[in-house]
Amino acid sequence: MYKLFFSFTLLMIAATTSVAQNVEIKLNAPAKVNARQQFNVELSTNSQDIRLATPSFNGMRVLGSSQGYESRYYNGVQTSSYKVIFVVIADKPGKYTIPAVKGSLGGNIYQSNSVTIEVVEAGPNEDVYIDVTANKTEAYIGEQIVLTASLYSRYNLEGLEDAVYPNPNGFWAKDLPNSSNKRLEVVTKNGVSYLFGVLQKKLLFPQKTGTLTVEPYSITCIIKGFGFPRVTAVSKPKNFKIKPLPVEGKPEDFGGAVGSYEVSITTDKTEVKLDEPVTLKITVTGSGNFQLFEAPKIDLPTALEKFEPKVNEDVKVTEKGQTGSKTYTVVAIARQSGEFKLQPVQFHYFDPASKTYKTAKSKELTITISGERTQSFTSGIVRPGTEVEDLGTDIRFIKQNGVQFVSGEYKFFNSFKFWMFFAFLIVLFGVALIVRQQQIKNNANVIGMKNRLAGKTSRKRLKLAETYIQQNKKDEFYAEVLNALWGYLSDKLAIPRAELSRDNVQEKLTDKQIDSAVVQKFIDTLDTCEFEHYAPESAAHPLNEVYAMAAEAIEQMETSIKA
Repeated sequence: MYKLFFSFTLLMIAATTSVAQNVEIKLNAPAKVNARQQFNVELSTNSQDIRLATPSFNGMRVLGSSQGYESRYYNGVQTSSYKVIFVVIADKPGKYTIPAVKGSLGGNIYQSNSVTIEVVEAGPNEDVYIDVTANKTEAYIGEQIVLTASLYSRYNLEGLEDAVYPNPNGFWAKDLPNSSNKRLEVVTKNGVSYLFGVLQKKLLFPQKTGTLTVEPYSITCIIKGFGFPRVTAVSKPKNFKIKPLPVEGKPEDFGGAVGSYEVSITTDKTEVKLDEPVTLKITVTGSGNFQLFEAPKIDLPTALEKFEPKVNEDVKVTEKGQTGSKTYTVVAIARQSGEFKLQPVQFHYFDPASKTYKTAKSKELTITISGERTQSFTSGIVRPGTEVEDLGTDIRFIKQNGVQFVSGEYKFFNSFKFWMFFAFLIVLFGVALIVRQQQIKNNANVIGMKNRLAGKTSRKRLKLAETYIQQNKKDEFYAEVLNALWGYLSDKLAIPRAELSRDNVQEKLTDKQIDSAVVQKFIDTLDTCEFEHYAPESAAHPLNEVYAMAAEAIEQMETSIKA
């Protein structure tokens, strides 16, 4: 509560005679005022020595105060009045009571009257007010609305303060850049001259249906003149009727786009070799709610392994709305030879102008992938979700000639040939068993050796990759880092490199009860290296940072497996 402690130091009215006087304390205030508009409350007394308490304003705000003295002669008698004037404002309608103010003098207690003030909602003020306008008051959910709050004043203003700009509930809002222009200019409205200035401009995108309200704007205007009186300008609430999007004609994969759009697709190359990257860019251009719709569905042939798209926005906000483009950059790796058609990308949106759903389509692209798959290790990825193709075999033809038949009377069983063949099989089985056991022993030695030296081998490979950092050879660096990562897994898990995949790596590491966080960090490091290796644009991670990630991933994995 605002507190003001004050005392009146009174002059002696008579130097030689002490005259008893009736002490009076008065409290004056208007009976009715408007909310958010300042008014005066006057506290006065006729005593020169009385000490007064501070008035209690109970829910009202005191903006300031001033003191005054008044002396009058009437019929030869001098009367004096000492005043304090409080500048007060009430923010909400209602009835407010200022209790009686007490004062003490010579051991006696005196008190004033109490006052009750009725505060009502301010009606339209044609001298100083805020006008809130919009380019439309009825819209579909997701449709952009331009809102403008402007100040009009018939007074010359010294300044503005205590601005209250509401947060538009139910809307996604974005301020128009450089829209606020509080430098006032003279305009004529309804034949009356005003000082005019724009307080705020916003783009509103309704997020729910029904009646949505933007609460009142308010600002205190300091008027030029004696005492610089203040007037609070307030707008009316602004209501909007928001309609749902129609159900009829709504596409199944509609992503929430409202406005007017086009979609295009480009590629950095149409001919690519096996295991090389190709970059696709899907761009949505137009006007509407760019931040609120989902990405278009991007279907690629199984011959192209795609990474998660990177999204870039180039959107401008103007008084006509939000316009620009949103680009989805997809890096894909060629995994199968042949000629493949990329079906047109479809982007569904609702057009408020025609009140219908529309579909924008890109052109069709053809990508030719050349080369043959070899057993040598390239990226260490086996394309998940694809079946093994065996193109070298098929059903054989039945042999028609050269068939010899044996007489049914010949008995092979228990004959000399039978026993010779039987003995040969026993000897052959014994030799095969001995050879197999020797192979298992040799393999165990090799696998064990590779397992034990996996960490050391990978660190050697990383050491070579470090030299490529100094030479700024990006491709060689990533190839060697990937070789270190996948080679470590191959040696540690005893899985041939050509058979390694993210799925079987995660499964094997999980079976070894490796901490899931360590496993996920290793997989994330692989993904980062794969993407950076094949990304056509500048790398998002410095080479030193990628090197540190790979070294840390291997070190943590080595520690976890030993534990």
